[in-house]
Amino acid sequence: MRKLAEKVVLVAQICITLVFAITALLNNTNLIYPEQDGNGVNNAADYAVANNGVLTTLIWVLFIAYLGLSAYMLYVNFSERENLKRVLLFCDSESATHTTTKVVHRIIADCAKQTDGITVKKTRVRPDEKQGFAINLKVKVSADNVSQAIDTFRCMLADSFKNTLGLTFNSINFEVVKLNTHYSTSIRKAEEQAEKLGEQREIADEIYNEPLDNDINLDCVIEEKKNNDASDNL
Repeated sequence: MRKLAEKVVLVAQICITLVFAITALLNNTNLIYPEQDGNGVNNAADYAVANNGVLTTLIWVLFIAYLGLSAYMLYVNFSERENLKRVLLFCDSESATHTTTKVVHRIIADCAKQTDGITVKKTRVRPDEKQGFAINLKVKVSADNVSQAIDTFRCMLADSFKNTLGLTFNSINFEVVKLNTHYSTSIRKAEEQAEKLGEQREIADEIYNEPLDNDINLDCVIEEKKNNDASDNL
């Protein structure tokens, strides 16, 4: 469908260009104006004035149409949003085997049903710079641990593609477009961490501003930090 649209746009651009060229040629050679009337009087100027509004309107319409078609062609040729309809599975010197993106979408949908907290909103399969294929997924996540849910889903996809179609995508990219989570942070814990961070910042500022005149024992500070990290890990 996209290739057909490109061909139609290209033909329309060529037609508009030809109309511009023919109009400019006739206008410059005065072939679109009659030179004399029946009595031998030159009325080309009167004819030009009468038709100037129509010609100007036509030129503006063609110009706007040409500008819009050109913008579309630039977008199509330079955008990275190319969607594939078929994906090559394997080939040799005598044959090639492809699958459609509908099959890929079906596998993605089946894996999403088995993964808790993942809903696929949009899928795009495109070629990448490594002469292979990549998948871009827009997903809705309903899990407290987003990274674990995404990693689980990605591993299921990779395993399904490899063991059913023998297909390996160079990259499987995710974009979280909506997040529903029940996680609630602890205000008390955040306040304690902020207080500890403020104390560390004061010590660092004192060391930085008065590196030779302070009475801070760096070994004690480092040892205290190690003890705090060890207690946090426990």
